[in-house]
Amino acid sequence: MYAVTATQKGAIGESIVAIQLIVESGGRLSPFEPLADDDGIDLLIYDKQTGYSAPLQVKTRTGTVKRHPNIVHFQVRRATFDPSVDGFVLGVLLDPEGTGVVRAWLVPMEDLPGLSGSNERSLVIRPSMKLDSQDKFTPYRCEGIGGVARRMCEHFDRYSQERH
Repeated sequence: MYAVTATQKGAIGESIVAIQLIVESGGRLSPFEPLADDDGIDLLIYDKQTGYSAPLQVKTRTGTVKRHPNIVHFQVRRATFDPSVDGFVLGVLLDPEGTGVVRAWLVPMEDLPGLSGSNERSLVIRPSMKLDSQDKFTPYRCEGIGGVARRMCEHFDRYSQERH
């Protein structure tokens, strides 16, 4: 008997994110997948309206922390993380079957080091999945990929206005 591996779950999550970003943005956002994600960039999100793009590192989970069932644990490897990149880390909690998004957190890469705990290999974030929580990840929490798409479009709109 086979089981879905962690690598396969990650690929499934990235695909779900990419597809739903297209749908939720009405086709405005167009995700591209790099041939290799050596730099930790899972998707490059191109905005058709402004012509700008942003890298996205996607971290997915299908469960919460066993001892704290409202907390989701995400790790970003230091070896593939660059806080100077104008992009985002997207933490996604999928339903237990791994087929749909329950909750998401869109964190600018420059903000991640100040929000995370760390060890020598990883930056760790542990947000609450509860919609009424007021933890330090609340400003980054999205109810679903629709919220992620709106925030990314707002980011591109602001960036475009600053450039003109």
